[in-house]
Amino acid sequence: MSGDDMTSIMLRLEESGLELKQAQIVVDLASNPPSKASEVGKRIGLSRMDAYNSLRKLQEQGLIKATLDKPMRFAGNTISEVFKLLIHKQKIDLQRMEEHFEELTTGPAMALMSIEKRVNEATFSVIKDRHQIMANFELLIAEAESNVWLLLGRWGILHFLRVGGKKVLDEALERGVEIRIVACVDKKTVRFFDDLSPLIEIRHHEQLSLQGAFIDDEFGIQIVYSEENPTGRGKEDTALLIESLEFLKAQNELLQIQWAAATSYSAVRARIIDGEMTEPLQYSLGEGSFYAKLRDSLANGLNDDINSNNSPVEIRKDGLSLISEGDTESQALSMLGIDVGDLLQSVGNRIGRELAMKINDVEDDNEFWERLAKEWNNLGMGELIVSDGDASKITVRNGNACGGNPQENGIICLLDEGIIEGIMQERHGITVVSNHRICSDCSETDCYYEIESNIAKKA
Repeated sequence: MSGDDMTSIMLRLEESGLELKQAQIVVDLASNPPSKASEVGKRIGLSRMDAYNSLRKLQEQGLIKATLDKPMRFAGNTISEVFKLLIHKQKIDLQRMEEHFEELTTGPAMALMSIEKRVNEATFSVIKDRHQIMANFELLIAEAESNVWLLLGRWGILHFLRVGGKKVLDEALERGVEIRIVACVDKKTVRFFDDLSPLIEIRHHEQLSLQGAFIDDEFGIQIVYSEENPTGRGKEDTALLIESLEFLKAQNELLQIQWAAATSYSAVRARIIDGEMTEPLQYSLGEGSFYAKLRDSLANGLNDDINSNNSPVEIRKDGLSLISEGDTESQALSMLGIDVGDLLQSVGNRIGRELAMKINDVEDDNEFWERLAKEWNNLGMGELIVSDGDASKITVRNGNACGGNPQENGIICLLDEGIIEGIMQERHGITVVSNHRICSDCSETDCYYEIESNIAKKA
């Protein structure tokens, strides 16, 4: 039996109600001959007295046996027999509790059993152990009447589904309950969300670390501590069961903010599975009063300026004109405070991030840039050259973004700038603070980009 197998068995025995040291003893005796308490203790790292007390408790439950020899030796059952004994014991205990409950609800104690104590103050209770917490999730969702909010951090969906969460969600949907989930989705958990009903609204929040459930704006469970190991026992996990209208009202406002800031599940799934960014591109169109800008532009003869071939309006970057003569649309937008160059860079950034995501499985940076250069060329965007392996110095040769004429159609080259920025952001996790473009003197179809990141700036 391998070490991993033994660990798995001990964890399952612990989840079935044994203490960790008791589970260790059961596994040890199942693979060893009858042993004295001191021998068992040495093998699993317990003192002789601690081992003896644990052995005695296991013997009282019938999970191990003891010999009549002196000194006493303890013999184990097979793991299969131990599980059968634990199952039988819990069935008997459950049957006994059901009988007691039935007798109380049908006998003279019924009046006392049905007294409902109303508490007007906010109340909370502490729940320990991951399985107990998830059982309470399940219980509250099963009683939901109108709406359910689920906050599931990185591994929350895994913990929730392990206790039968999918079934209780499906039953709630059948009752007409609205269910919304804000989660932190990644490539390891996306398949679990795929298994949920399409009637459940799911959104992804990159920074979500909270876990909890909020039911009908009346009850809430919020996990305040969770073990980092997603497959661990979760014995120390802790949550609060809350019944407070004031708290839940504030929590609902926070949930609405998180919901509005989150990304749709279809968009984040496309990003993870297909390497595509399908969420709407958000862009701020200038700032200040557009009415005032239009009024001032009209007062200064906007129509005459736009229709004139000698327009005094010129957008320049690095000493180069970014708007060719007669580009009336760009000039009109510029007068209203809308920078077409920024818009193109934003679109390019999005394209660059998608390009990088498609080949982000390549770990070696040199191989990454080689494959990216091929993709760049296949798209008809020219030849991408990284100078001496330095990704901050890039040349685009025979670039077609500007129709092969960067000197006159330079504004379109900003699309390439944005693409390169997006690649750097997605691949290296850095923010580009400066992207200096110089068009070659020897060739009007080559552009050289020198990139400065926020990391380099701090250094």
